Amino acid sequence: MSKLEKDIKGREYIFCEEKNVRNYSCCNLWINEKLLSFNKYESAAVQIFNNQLTEYFTFTPQFGRFEGFTDLFNYIEFWLKDNMISFTTVEVTVCELSALIFTINLDTMELVEEKERICGSECFAYTYRQEEKTFFDQINDKDVTSKEWGWYEVSDEDEKYEYEDIDPQF
Repeated sequence: MSKLEKDIKGREYIFCEEKNVRNYSCCNLWINEKLLSFNKYESAAVQIFNNQLTEYFTFTPQFGRFEGFTDLFNYIEFWLKDNMISFTTVEVTVCELSALIFTINLDTMELVEEKERICGSECFAYTYRQEEKTFFDQINDKDVTSKEWGWYEVSDEDEKYEYEDIDPQF
């Protein structure tokens, strides 16, 4: 059984000797090829925007500017706080990537060059808002409702169309 090890940046991995690969939680590092391959849908092409700003980035969990982050929304909240932007003023679009491969410098463990990117089948839009949640309380034998703030996907029902009252035949 392989044991958990740490790289020079403190990231944990399991080393697979027969394949000469480091298995991180979000990706695999192929030592001989010097390639870092993110697991399916772990990386993402992201856009944060509102009327005043647009920020694009490729989320590479644990690597590059995302060291210490494995959760995209934890990073988004960190970035928004760091830039003093209210969570409720932005919309976030996330296109999960089915493949993302970088060359990596094994001495510094820094990403060097993007080699391949394959987009997943869908993109999702999120807003930070309060939603009502209902769950069943078994002890009191009744439904309990609470309001929770969080990142929720924007559905087609949430969108308001400017011309929704116009007869579609025109």
